[in-house]
Amino acid sequence: MSSFLKLIIATLLLFYFNGCSNQKEEKKETKEIVIPEKITYLFVTQPSCPSCDVLEESMNLPKPKELLSRYFDVKKIYLGEPIPDGLIEPNGTPTVYFLGANNEVLVEPMIGEKDEKGLMEFLEDALSEFNITYHVDLVERYNKEHNITTNSPPAKHPTH
Repeated sequence: MSSFLKLIIATLLLFYFNGCSNQKEEKKETKEIVIPEKITYLFVTQPSCPSCDVLEESMNLPKPKELLSRYFDVKKIYLGEPIPDGLIEPNGTPTVYFLGANNEVLVEPMIGEKDEKGLMEFLEDALSEFNITYHVDLVERYNKEHNITTNSPPAKHPTH
């Protein structure tokens, strides 16, 4: 075998083994994602904020309140307090961040007051994005854990 061919083979083997060892090192450095049980609903507010009060009222209406209690971990902080790394500082209040694993943003922040319909849209978008991102349907999981069937026929009302 010519020395040139031996040199090429030795170089290729060196690149192969070096490439394999780098891949192993990269795999060790990769953090394993722990899928959270709920979506973090990070609510940035401030005292004497009428829009914040309106949003809180909407959060306490029956439909949003049910979704928030089942699928979201509501955390309230005041403007100026530290927020998780990587989030864009809020421009004002109210601002709500919807966060998944490692404080990853699931949907765009919700800014300003929302009525029930507007709030429900954001909550449903966050649930949908969580499902797409982590392949976990929080609604389905909650229903299974609480033995709730969604395909049951409507209750019959007695006639007089």
